Amino acid sequence: MDRVSTSSNTPPVLLACAHGTRDPGGQQAVAALVAAVRERLPGVRVVDTWVDVQEPDLVARTAEHAGQRAVVVPLLLSAGYHVFVDMARAVQGSPHHRVAAALGPDHRLARVLARRLAEALDAAGDAAPGPADEIVMVSAGSSDPRAGQDCERVAAMLSEVLGHPVSSAYLSAARPSLPDALVAARGRANPRDDAAGSPRTDAAPARPGRVLLVPYLLAPGFFHGRALAAGADVTAQPLLVHPGDVPPELVELVVEHYREAASEA
Repeated sequence: MDRVSTSSNTPPVLLACAHGTRDPGGQQAVAALVAAVRERLPGVRVVDTWVDVQEPDLVARTAEHAGQRAVVVPLLLSAGYHVFVDMARAVQGSPHHRVAAALGPDHRLARVLARRLAEALDAAGDAAPGPADEIVMVSAGSSDPRAGQDCERVAAMLSEVLGHPVSSAYLSAARPSLPDALVAARGRANPRDDAAGSPRTDAAPARPGRVLLVPYLLAPGFFHGRALAAGADVTAQPLLVHPGDVPPELVELVVEHYREAASEA
């Protein structure tokens, strides 16, 4: 029988669990985040793992560390099926394994999203958002309503940071879909009729607004590719980019969630 290392002098292993992607840029962006966390926690063994696509998966990793205390930190932006089911099942066989909270919702994520939008506008040579512009935050989407509620909270936080309304959209499993949300946003940004339904007759119509898309996604991959192809006037990068520096806010969140859960492991 394996002896479980529960000494308070040995910190729990941090199992940094991402979704997984086939996109090389996404893989390297997430790896950079894990490396930054490892640098911040020199006394902790930080191990990367995934719930899908990449290997070793979380079930294999928890089995590998069955004889040690461990904390699974979801590198996921909201808590849905992967957190409540996949990760919970992976640790249920060990009383010394814990699952920490997902990264969001958190105001720090909203600040990174705002930065990504500013970077995208600067790269495009465009002005900051104006009153006529529409901002849409698009998330991956989940059938779990709790994940949707988390995303809506981040959209509200982003609106607060930007001082501008932000609407929500989803790439799968939730509504409104990204295509529907962009059609609605385009209609609000470029109204052709007045309130009575008659064509506008203004001598000098206002400049049409832009549709600005902010992906609430962790890293490049399939979903970000869909966001780029959706047809917004400007589409920002995800929270992690490659090549590029890892936002310190993400490192702080991973470390913070690890330490909170480690106190119970």
